[in-house]
Amino acid sequence: MNAPLYLDVRRQILSSITLGKWPTGTPLPNESELSREFGVSVGTLRKAVEELVHDKILVRQQGRGTFVATHNVERTLLDFFRIRHNDGVSRFPEIETLSLRKISADENIAQRLHLVDGAKVYRIINLLNVNGLPAALDQIFLPAERFEGLNIDLFRSRSGTIYHLYQNRFGVNILKAEEQVRACKCGAKEARALQIPRSTVLLEIERISRTYYDVPVEWRQTRVNTLHHYYSSELG
Repeated sequence: MNAPLYLDVRRQILSSITLGKWPTGTPLPNESELSREFGVSVGTLRKAVEELVHDKILVRQQGRGTFVATHNVERTLLDFFRIRHNDGVSRFPEIETLSLRKISADENIAQRLHLVDGAKVYRIINLLNVNGLPAALDQIFLPAERFEGLNIDLFRSRSGTIYHLYQNRFGVNILKAEEQVRACKCGAKEARALQIPRSTVLLEIERISRTYYDVPVEWRQTRVNTLHHYYSSELG
């Protein structure tokens, strides 16, 4: 049984975006032009575009058109940052990068990023402050082959969000992430960085972030200071 035609159009549009025909932040041609390009009806084209909008690969802007989605502060707060201060206000964190090193992936890292054991990865340690208080300690792992040339100066001097840096500098567009949340003990390094007693129970958030075609490109472990902050997720 053949797949619906709009799915093939969706695949072709996604392939064009992945290959850089339409870079992030740029508008797509109008529906009439695209329907002629792909040899389909406007209705079929529109259904393919609607699927890509639903997947947050494209974004519609009222009165302006349809654009390849880009990462900004608003999108990060809405889709990727769930830590809140106890006052309930959603704030973008102040991020202090403590270290960035290239290391060899152990079995654990390799499994999560679909790499071979010993492949080179970047390990980044960030301290996140929210509302003037240490909120979380991040440990991020990135495949070195996708982020070649990354260094601590580049990471610290980025003009936008971390995912915006991935997208604009390295062509890696984070589309979705899966998270697992559990309680964990507070180690010595967390106690020092978060300025909390060793007896504090932390919240550990493990995230695998994926780009086009569900390829994992970032594994992140976040230890959250539960004295002043909590994890928030809106359901439904």
